[in-house]
Amino acid sequence: MEGKISIGELRRKIGKVKMKWKVLWALSAVALLLVLAGAIFQPENFSIWVIGAFFTISIPFAFYIYLEHARIASIEEHFPDFLRDIAEFKRAGVTLSRAIQNASYNDYGMLSPEVKKIALELSWGVSFEDAMQRLADRIDSPMLGRSISIIAAAQAAGGEVTTILETVSSDLRKLKELEAERKSKLSVYTMTIYAIYLLLLFIIIVLTESLVPAIPKMQAAGEFLGGTMGSISEFEFRHLLFQVTLLEAFFAGIISGEMGEGKVTAGIKHAVILVLISLLAFQLVPPASITQKVADTILDIPPSQGVASHSLEGVVQLQKAFTTADVAQHVRELAKERNRQQYKGFAPEQVEFIALACKPCANGEINVEPAKVTVIKPTMIKFSVKYTGKKYEVSFSDANV
Repeated sequence: MEGKISIGELRRKIGKVKMKWKVLWALSAVALLLVLAGAIFQPENFSIWVIGAFFTISIPFAFYIYLEHARIASIEEHFPDFLRDIAEFKRAGVTLSRAIQNASYNDYGMLSPEVKKIALELSWGVSFEDAMQRLADRIDSPMLGRSISIIAAAQAAGGEVTTILETVSSDLRKLKELEAERKSKLSVYTMTIYAIYLLLLFIIIVLTESLVPAIPKMQAAGEFLGGTMGSISEFEFRHLLFQVTLLEAFFAGIISGEMGEGKVTAGIKHAVILVLISLLAFQLVPPASITQKVADTILDIPPSQGVASHSLEGVVQLQKAFTTADVAQHVRELAKERNRQQYKGFAPEQVEFIALACKPCANGEINVEPAKVTVIKPTMIKFSVKYTGKKYEVSFSDANV
C-alpha cells in the first residue's frame, strides 16, 4: 500500500541506526575507560584525560559524518544527471531496463555503484519501482526519498516515464541551486561564530598572561588590608579559564554546524577544530615556570627590608627538576629587563631550598635539596620566599596548607 513501509525496509533502516549506535557506544566505552584510568592513576591531569576521551569519541564520529555527508552530497549532485540520461535513452526507443543498463556505464561519482546495483536488480526481474525504493532505503537522503516517491506515484497513476524523469531531474537541479545559495548565505553565520570565539579566546589568553599572574599579589594585598579574597591559586584560575574555553569551543562548534549546515551533527567537526585551536593557543602561551616565579618574588623583596622578610606565597605545579642556578639566571634576566643594578650579579649561592610541612616531599613525589629540587611525580606545591639577611630561603610546603 502506498505510503507504508514494508517490514524488510523497516528492518534495514533499524539495522543502520543500530550499527551507528554500536560504533558510538564502543567509542564511548573506550573514552570512559580513558577517563577512569586518568582519575585513578593521574588525578592531577584529570582534565587532560577528559580531553583525550572527547577526541576519542568526536574525531572518528566527525570523520564518519564528514565522509557520509560527502557521499550523500555527491549522490544528490549526480542523481538528476542519472534521471536525465535514463529519459534520453528511453526517448531513443530502448526499454527502461536497457536504458538503466546503458546508464550504468556512465560516471556518476558516488552514485555509480548504486546505479550498477539497480541495473543488476532489474536483470534479476526486480521492478523499476522496487529497485528505486531500495536505492532510497540505502541512501539516507530526504531529497532522494521524495524524488523516488514522486516518480513511483506518477508512474502508478499512468504518467509517461520519460516526462516524469525529465521533470523530476529539472526540479532537483533547481532545488540543488537553491540549497547551494542557502548554504552560501548561512556560511556567513559560521564565519561570525568563529570570529566571536577567536575574539573570546584572545581575551582569555590576555587575562591568562596579565591578570592571572597577579592573583597572589592581589590576595596578599587584600589580606594586608584586612580583607579575605579566598585561596584560589594561579594554577587553579588558569585551569578554570582553560576549561571554560574548551566548553565554549564545543558549544560554539555545535551551534556553527546547526546554523551553517542545518544539522547538529555537522557541528561536531567545527567543535573539534575549535577545541584544537584552544589547545594550541594554551600550549603556545604556557604558564611561567617555578624558577621565573621565584625570581620575580625575589626582586619584590629588597634586602633592605631586614632579616626574615616574608614574600608573597604562590601555588604551582612542579613538572621537572630545577636548581638554584636556574633561579639565579632568571633573577639576572629580570634585573636586566627592569634595570635593577643590585641584582645583575646575583649568584646561585644566594638562594637555598628547604622543605617545610611538605607532604609531597614525605610521600616521595619531590625531593628538596639545598641547591636542587627533583620531581619524581608532577605535583602541586606551595612556595614562599624569605630573606634571612644573607640569602633568600625558598621553602616548599603542602599546597593545601
